[in-house]
Amino acid sequence: MLSSQQVIEAFTHPESTASFTLHQWNDLVFVLRHEKLLARFYLLLKEQGKTKFLPYNVQRHCKNAEILAAKQRSVVLCETQALKQAIGNDTPFLLLLKGAAYTLRDNNAALGRVFSDIDVLVPKNVISKVESRLAIQGWLSKELDDYDEKYYRQWAHEIPPMQHGTRGTVLDLHHNLVPVVSGKGIDIKKFVEVTQREVNGVLTLNDAGMFYHSTIHLFFNDDYSSAFRDMTDLWLLVRDQDEDFYHKLFTLCSDFGFKKESVIALYLLQLRYDVTLPDWVSCFVEESVGKMSAWEVKLLSRVTEPKHGLLLSGQRNVLNALAEARGHVLKMPIHILVYHTAMKLLRAIMKMVFGKHFFTKPTQQ
Repeated sequence: MLSSQQVIEAFTHPESTASFTLHQWNDLVFVLRHEKLLARFYLLLKEQGKTKFLPYNVQRHCKNAEILAAKQRSVVLCETQALKQAIGNDTPFLLLLKGAAYTLRDNNAALGRVFSDIDVLVPKNVISKVESRLAIQGWLSKELDDYDEKYYRQWAHEIPPMQHGTRGTVLDLHHNLVPVVSGKGIDIKKFVEVTQREVNGVLTLNDAGMFYHSTIHLFFNDDYSSAFRDMTDLWLLVRDQDEDFYHKLFTLCSDFGFKKESVIALYLLQLRYDVTLPDWVSCFVEESVGKMSAWEVKLLSRVTEPKHGLLLSGQRNVLNALAEARGHVLKMPIHILVYHTAMKLLRAIMKMVFGKHFFTKPTQQ
């Protein structure tokens, strides 16, 4: 069986796959398809002129993944312009986040990136107006029960996901980088002012801002289902960066917080992705990690590995549960966490008894 580190090294050192058996290649294709990274792996090999290592059947799967990624890229670019036309006049800024932003910027992290949704950031004071405008343009709120609706509206950093009625595209509309209930929301206006970069009339973050946000999204969270993909995003974002990038990154950490998340990301990239950091950054990261809980760092290292039943992975379910619990503790004060957990448990029991639609809020018309 392949190890998680062998899968990581397939990205960082593609030549390591030259000695793979057909069975190992078969497993690698299954794992990367599951992680939505098959296109990225293939494009990295093409970039380095190393596709000759690929068996014929593996090339076929990789090329199909490349076609799908190219199609999604085209869809995202078209949807971005549609969003600009639909809500551009209703908000002081329209800023793309995560995968859609990588694609619009066409940076390293855009390589083979695929999407489940488009993440957009707008000011909180216009989010109701923007939501109404999107509804007129065919974007419908997904069906939610009343408690989940309340959770999004009162405690989260985004409104419920919206899906276009004909095109099927899913939109996540954010007003902050972290949940409001955490008490750690940042000054979005100031953050956008110092990190924005315009592309074709739409804002994205600069390189340091992208890395900063992606580390928060990954490590100040309770969902690690796409963590390996997110780690490869971070690896590509930091690749080829000069020292100015790190100065800007740590300035953001100083001004807006969440230094721990960036430090953990840099530590894992250095440890497992063979990223070479400037000496002063490496020393700072090592010193900072030395002050953190060793079990927490080890836990995050494990849950950001590739996940699949074909891999040697150990107690994966236990680790994921611990990481999920950690994320909930980070995002919610303890009294709200206890209330939230009790409510979710009670409502799950009632749905089992009375049916899954017992609490369902009707879909927006």
